[in-house]
Amino acid sequence: MLSAGRVSVIEKSAWFQTEWAPYLLADTDLRIRAVNPAYERVSRRPRDSMLGEALFDVFPDNPAEPGADGVARLSASLERVFRRGARHWMGVLRYDSPHWQKPGAFTYKVWTPVNSPIKEGRKTVAVLHHVQDVTRVVPREPEHVAYPELSELWGAAEVLRRQFPDLSAEAVLGVLTHSHSVIMENSGKQDFERAEALARLRLETQAGHPAGGKA
Repeated sequence: MLSAGRVSVIEKSAWFQTEWAPYLLADTDLRIRAVNPAYERVSRRPRDSMLGEALFDVFPDNPAEPGADGVARLSASLERVFRRGARHWMGVLRYDSPHWQKPGAFTYKVWTPVNSPIKEGRKTVAVLHHVQDVTRVVPREPEHVAYPELSELWGAAEVLRRQFPDLSAEAVLGVLTHSHSVIMENSGKQDFERAEALARLRLETQAGHPAGGKA
């Protein structure tokens, strides 16, 4: 069981309060126990409107999208983390964001989620849900910017994955897609070479070895 004391320690930790990483903490009942300011910002919801609520009551699927599978995919990932006690990268996930003050209103959103176990001894008592908003990289209706197609991202991710065979395809895709978002945010335009170079550096940190090398 996730104790209030453990939640408090997590909430007060420097890594949880970081401005650039949106975090949500859910317990075994999938109740939201903590969110950081970065998560409030990307979800556009105040903390008090989420704490103690059931995760999928706060973030349901968009009923206007018959093919919406955000709830099903996230639920499966969280179940996997609780069952295996290991981190799970989800790759790229469309999951429209509900407007908390306008019931029934949703905003098109695409994320790169990562779910990690929080343990007491050997037992997983909670999941740390970390997302990055990459909607700008995978827009619903591309306009003037040369956005990569999702199939292009998958192709580029597969090339990178050959250099990091110990990482999952979803992990590589998530890092690459978010790297594209970072480059676009900083330079105002798409730059495939810089995005892939940034992704490679981040993957080297994640894998613990240089591209093409071994840990």
